[in-house]
Amino acid sequence: MTGYIDPLVAAGDEPDLDAASGPVPAGDDPAVLQSVRDLVLQAHREVVPELVAGTSLTELLASIEPARQAYANLADRIQADRAPVADAVPTQPVPAGGSGPAPLDLDRMPASEKLRRGILQRTRNTLA
Repeated sequence: MTGYIDPLVAAGDEPDLDAASGPVPAGDDPAVLQSVRDLVLQAHREVVPELVAGTSLTELLASIEPARQAYANLADRIQADRAPVADAVPTQPVPAGGSGPAPLDLDRMPASEKLRRGILQRTRNTLA
């Protein structure tokens, strides 16, 4: 005896397993698929997370590339929509706080409003 085991002879000793009687592969277990999906999302940050899905491990892994392409397309569209900084028009700063009441244009104010404001001003001065 030389210690050599023929692989063909050893393979013939194993019982045949068909797909119906065999155990469910671990890759199709929902808990395992969710764990693999979480790992994929951690490893591939530049994908659309909603597009990484599947009912089997093969489908889940196949969904990575379309999700990456969708992310790249979206990033390109956002970059194209963004206005260049060089074309931006500088704005004047607005001071904080109130600057007081707006000046009144007495020529455009109706007579009734002028009378109302005058009476209100006189009553405030006499009460104070």
